[in-house]
Amino acid sequence: MPGLFNLLGKLLIYGQKLLIYPSAFESDEERRSTFSYLGNVDIEDVTITTADEITLVCYLMRASHRRSRPSSHDSTLSIQTIPPLPVPRAIIIMFHGNGYHAWLQFTSAERFLRLGCDVLIVSYRGYGHSSGKPSEKGLQKDSQAALEYVLADAELSRSRIVLHGHSLGGAVAIDLASRNPDKISGLIIENTFLSIPLVAEKIPGIRHLTFFINQRWESYKRILEIPKEIPILMLSGMLDTVVSPKHMFRLWKLSARRGERKETQPPAQEEEDEGLDHGNDMFERIYRGTHADTWTQSGYWSTVRAFLDRLDLLSSS
Repeated sequence: MPGLFNLLGKLLIYGQKLLIYPSAFESDEERRSTFSYLGNVDIEDVTITTADEITLVCYLMRASHRRSRPSSHDSTLSIQTIPPLPVPRAIIIMFHGNGYHAWLQFTSAERFLRLGCDVLIVSYRGYGHSSGKPSEKGLQKDSQAALEYVLADAELSRSRIVLHGHSLGGAVAIDLASRNPDKISGLIIENTFLSIPLVAEKIPGIRHLTFFINQRWESYKRILEIPKEIPILMLSGMLDTVVSPKHMFRLWKLSARRGERKETQPPAQEEEDEGLDHGNDMFERIYRGTHADTWTQSGYWSTVRAFLDRLDLLSSS
């Protein structure tokens, strides 16, 4: 009987990782089928080694390397490099969702380049071409290694560091910011959640097993540890059926209480109000945004631009 319980325990642990980090379990063929990019940016492969010796194959885009599009009548398709910026306005460290690979963020990363930012796209352990197997503690090490890579780079470290996270990546970014408040200048999170168990409790067949979840990603606790001096932008796709927009709104309400108290239990349901601005933080509803395409919808990039402009003003004041 102990052997049976041990087997069931292993199945629960492996099974939840398969559900929480699905793309890390894809075959090489499945990964290759999603690798495509038709933009006009030089992309550097960056190898980052974590504290536990995992190798992350990440991607770096520099605003100074963005190229102009060739004219349609130019048979040689020659491309000229845009003159380099003196100093990019920020370095964006991007953390992707659980069902993605880093290269699926190339196009959205290019939009950050147009706003004058360098971008480091992090590929977690087990994802993309990175080694290792994913876990909450492992991804925490991955994000820390990415931050330390930027800080150690003579050029990248000259810019403000802004974290961007979508879905699971939002939880990674919140956690990283909570552990490194003196190194981060801003945080952008999109369609993320209060915690994994609070997402799972709404899924038929899983809601009664949330007690066994050990990959918790409790953002409702971590966000309270981020100082109010770090501006936060939250972007919520109102048509998101994967993570209810209620998660984003409740994170927003919690963010207003940063520095006031610790959250030991998941927050109770709160009624939505119109108070969607406090301090230097911003919240934007993207009404046509679903879980995966919020970044393509009207209002997303104008809001990101406004947030970066706000950071510019704060740094000059």
